[in-house]
Amino acid sequence: MQYKRLLSIGLSLVLAVSTAACGGATGAATSGDQATEETGGAAQGEETADAAADAGAGDAAGAGDAAADAGAGDATGAGDAAGAGDAAPAAGDVAGTGDAASAAAGAGTEIPASDISVKWDDSRIYGGSSLGSFNVVKTYEVKEYEDVPFLKVSDYLHAAFDGKERAVMQDGVMKIDVNGASAVIDPAADTLLMENPAGLRGLGVVNGPVVDPTEYSVVMPSVKNQSTETAPAPVTVKFADYHMPVVAYEDDILMPFLALQNTFGNVTMMVALAYNGKDYFNLSEIKSAFDKEGEAVTNSPYVKAVYSGPFSKKDRTTQAYADYGYYSTCLLLDLTFGHKEEKNITTFDEYFTRINAKGSLCSTDPSAAVAAEVMLFNYLFDSGHDSLLGVDTVFGTVQADEQTVGEIADEIKESEEGKELFKEAQQTDPNEDLVNTILGALMEKGFNVPEVAPLMVWTLYMDNIKPADYGKQRLDYSGDTAVIYFEGFKDDSTLRKPSYYMIPIKPEDEETSNFAFFYNCFEDIKKHEEVKNIVINLSNNGGGSATGLIAILGFLSGDGEVNLTNKDVMTGSYRSEWYHVDTNLDGVADDQDGYGGQYDFFIMCSGSSYSCGNALPYFAQQNGLAKVIGTRPGGGDCVVGSFIDAYGRSAVYSCMLKLGKDDGSGFVSDEKAVVPDYDMMPSLVDIKLVPWYDVEGITQAVHNCINGEKTAVYSEEAEAQAMSEFFEGLFERMAQ
Repeated sequence: MQYKRLLSIGLSLVLAVSTAACGGATGAATSGDQATEETGGAAQGEETADAAADAGAGDAAGAGDAAADAGAGDATGAGDAAGAGDAAPAAGDVAGTGDAASAAAGAGTEIPASDISVKWDDSRIYGGSSLGSFNVVKTYEVKEYEDVPFLKVSDYLHAAFDGKERAVMQDGVMKIDVNGASAVIDPAADTLLMENPAGLRGLGVVNGPVVDPTEYSVVMPSVKNQSTETAPAPVTVKFADYHMPVVAYEDDILMPFLALQNTFGNVTMMVALAYNGKDYFNLSEIKSAFDKEGEAVTNSPYVKAVYSGPFSKKDRTTQAYADYGYYSTCLLLDLTFGHKEEKNITTFDEYFTRINAKGSLCSTDPSAAVAAEVMLFNYLFDSGHDSLLGVDTVFGTVQADEQTVGEIADEIKESEEGKELFKEAQQTDPNEDLVNTILGALMEKGFNVPEVAPLMVWTLYMDNIKPADYGKQRLDYSGDTAVIYFEGFKDDSTLRKPSYYMIPIKPEDEETSNFAFFYNCFEDIKKHEEVKNIVINLSNNGGGSATGLIAILGFLSGDGEVNLTNKDVMTGSYRSEWYHVDTNLDGVADDQDGYGGQYDFFIMCSGSSYSCGNALPYFAQQNGLAKVIGTRPGGGDCVVGSFIDAYGRSAVYSCMLKLGKDDGSGFVSDEKAVVPDYDMMPSLVDIKLVPWYDVEGITQAVHNCINGEKTAVYSEEAEAQAMSEFFEGLFERMAQ
């Protein structure tokens, strides 16, 4: 799980915009610099979640640098009525938006057949990246919901689940079965009941596991240890609270497209489609293709088709469509945002109202919402897993003036949250002192340096001091210690055919598979009889694939067994997932796998060790597999979910599965749980003295840890010199 770069966040960058183009037919929908799979690769989650690699700072034409290119238009749209949210919902219940009067006037009332007509009888749903492969469906329109696309539930489910679902109308309701998990849509009550949403996501060692069965290969379910999960609470979605009607129609049900995607697609981690006024396109495929092929994708027939639909002829929406966009966003985040409790969010309608963002989000100018969305995903959520990926829309190109952007930002700044965030970050010229503004705001938010140093600062620093030609992964030796360095968690099990059991590992396999890299490392280490200690250096590692994480833990294990624990915040279910890693590739899952006991393992972390880079030391430390050296990792406890709004803008966010442990006294996430056994950076001034990339220095730290030392000691002279050099180099880099 890669974290966003510093320059992709911050209100200062939004204010610095002079003009910004939103939309257009030539821009890629998302951005990112490298293909990276995310923790939470369960089911389709790996494909949608890999967008978090350097999220919000890619180089896609017309799409990257979301904050720098952010534009916003008229913020005077409807929807800004104050409405206090409902009481905090219990797990399994999605509370209403609190806008009862407005809801009563829309969804929840019976819609006569005369108000329904076919908008398009040949809309296409493109589930992949080919314009030659699609499902043809009818798109319906409903009176008083102008431009809002309605689909038959059966058509959406068939496209989403490839025909594996069973949906029947019985006694006026639709009963749905997927993977043995059930759901019921009741048009009369405007509700969706999901008995076990994780079961809809897929089966495995538990319902909706972190690792999907399609990824089983060298990582497989454990036979030795039984996976367990507590009973999930059923989830009821009340569509009337989101101004979304549920209409019985021709022995089927009609619902707004995003009502379906942001429920069924959301809980199954398949939020991928954007509607361009006629057809539905897979934006995740664009993201994946761009990461691999770069700028060529932006001029591809697929991307041109996305941005040349009927909406591309419009530069404004109807109010009905703007409200649909707003409430669909509330629905998606209400269901699965993993940090609602930490952010004191009951419902997102209440939250958006509280931060003065509702007006811009409900504007009929499609560009108006972008400033609020930049603030939301890239700043207010403040996690490396949360980022707006681009500002392109499926609507026509719109120029956003600087004054409007500033007005929207000022409204947010004047909210209670905004006052707390920015009271120390005021400035007359947004370009004059960008570094101090961002750092000041970050520290005002509660980033306690050095315990949880800002991820973005860490990223800049680690990249800046990395030796030339060091590479993205390597194996080094110093005396009795081997150091394995790598920059991302990767797994290609779903793409690798034949498997390693048929075609032996090749050197080039190391580029796409952590298992291949670690297998070759250990084959080499075994030739060095002097090696007693092995360090896994995560100092510049932003995370990635959960399957890659499990594969590495298997090498550290004494018997190839790996245990991952997590909580589904949507249903309250706590899950203990057990896997086995066949580290010796003999095809037998037995106690001969793993190297625990043969070597002493150490994991070296920095504040740049994020997501899986935080989970590896956490689970290794929890299970006694390794000691942690360096400093505290950067955090990142949630899987990554995919967000696509009514305008085709993409984002990633902290989703419903949260890594951590319940020891009987309550669940504690892994966000801040790792404490170094040997602290190599007792204060910020020591950051430049830590041998992040120096194998000899790392070996000395290992020996200090073995000798019982808890904290590194540096001279005052060395600290003073290092501190001066650190800030001088950092500010020079950030000013570039």
